[in-house]
Amino acid sequence: MKTEENQKGFWHGALLLTAVALFMKVLSVGYRIPYQNITGDIGFYVYQQIYPFYSIAIILATYGFPVVISRLISEQLAANNVDQAKELSRYSFYILAMLGFGGFLFLYVSAPLLATLMEDHRLIGPLRTTAFSFLIMPGIASIRGYFQGQENVVPTAWSQVTEQSVRVVAILTISISLVGGGADAYAAGTGAALGSLVGGLAAFILLFVLRYRHEPLRINSLKARSFRFFAVARRILTEGTLVCVSALVMVLFQLMDAVTIVPGLMEHGLSSIAARETKGIFDRGQPLMQVGTVLATSLSLSIVPVISKASAEKQKEFIRDKAALSLKVSFVIGLAASAGLALIMKETNVMLFRDQSLSPTLSLLAFAIFFSSLAMTAAGILQGVGLARKAARYALIGIFVKAFLNLILIPLIGINGAAFATVIGFGVVAGLTVFAVHSNVKLIEYPFYLRRAVAAVMVMSTAVMILQFFIPSFLSRGLSSISALCGAIVGGLIFGFATLILQVFTEKELLQLPKGEKISLYQTKLKKGA
Repeated sequence: MKTEENQKGFWHGALLLTAVALFMKVLSVGYRIPYQNITGDIGFYVYQQIYPFYSIAIILATYGFPVVISRLISEQLAANNVDQAKELSRYSFYILAMLGFGGFLFLYVSAPLLATLMEDHRLIGPLRTTAFSFLIMPGIASIRGYFQGQENVVPTAWSQVTEQSVRVVAILTISISLVGGGADAYAAGTGAALGSLVGGLAAFILLFVLRYRHEPLRINSLKARSFRFFAVARRILTEGTLVCVSALVMVLFQLMDAVTIVPGLMEHGLSSIAARETKGIFDRGQPLMQVGTVLATSLSLSIVPVISKASAEKQKEFIRDKAALSLKVSFVIGLAASAGLALIMKETNVMLFRDQSLSPTLSLLAFAIFFSSLAMTAAGILQGVGLARKAARYALIGIFVKAFLNLILIPLIGINGAAFATVIGFGVVAGLTVFAVHSNVKLIEYPFYLRRAVAAVMVMSTAVMILQFFIPSFLSRGLSSISALCGAIVGGLIFGFATLILQVFTEKELLQLPKGEKISLYQTKLKKGA
């Protein structure tokens, strides 16, 4: 009975964290569109130059270190070593405090150097403001890890919702106030960095209150009787980094763009101002890519505990079926999202950002959704079967490929080089991680029906192109909005019907998906009708 209750608690916690992660992803995407509308392309460029650094701190405090700390604490609690678990909680804070201070010091001191690399000395202020986020990270990560080690994910969930909600409100409020008062894009960027700090601080205050409601605050001197401090530090830092690298891939791709695009475009022949504006327009693709990878994020979050449990119980066939179905869903949805977004990119660009600048480049960038979806899902599977180190290695290879191609292609062909580099970089990560999954679970034995999936995407694409022919979106922003929304809705519906008619998914697969029974029943009716 107790085991069943524990399992229910585990799945409730996993579902809660997945839902919160998706909420954060949607909110993170949603606020950038009004921010660009408020501050313009240069303002968006400034924000995207500093965003990767803040995002690194948040991912460290969300995905990496809390997971490892919770694992260490739960190991001690399982052995009834309550005092040692508390000591570990303190140690984790000391270790992360040193790391956080190092991160703050590095970014604050190196801000002039980074601004020089980015060919924009006015970024020093925004970068230095962002550096303070690394001082908030240790408290957030250590308290989240403390609660998660006791199988209590509610404080983590509430702190994530609080951080993101307060952050979005603060960023938009500050940017509206600054721009309304005549401030320039760089002041707005510094204000956005400050708004992000407010969000992080709100999350820390909430966690602090919850932590010491749970147990009164006690000041203890650092003693190393029960644990070797450096051994604990090594485990937290190495395992936490391995967990984080896969989650950081998209952010580190953006960091490569932040450092290399403007210098590359200037080498290509653009002026400094034109290069920054072009970078700001190119960055419109980032929130759109994040929307496209929401499903893959959900899969990668939820697949790890499922595969981990099956791996511990040596259920090889179960692991193969779950891994293969996850990859199949990512392939089908990722391909449809990439093709669909590429087709309606011009209309979407006008609808969200008021003009169609760089629409062909952004259409090319949309295909990174396909490869990044596969890469994220495959990385989650590898972590589940105990191959997190391999997933991290492949992620680093992809980042290196992205950086190398940016340096080569942007001076040669301009901003399209950055789009090609992103697609190829994610393609490399996807290829390596999927092959690694295949090597471990033998994917070749699974019925993927990829030709049927491609056929369904082709049917959808044809329908969207016919629809665009009848809606002259170039006449106004309103018509572009109608065309984009109709293209997304009609394309999605036709793609759904096409997958059912072509039987891309088997009845067994559909029954494993949400609302699978109803979908399977409808597919059977369509099959009989045909």
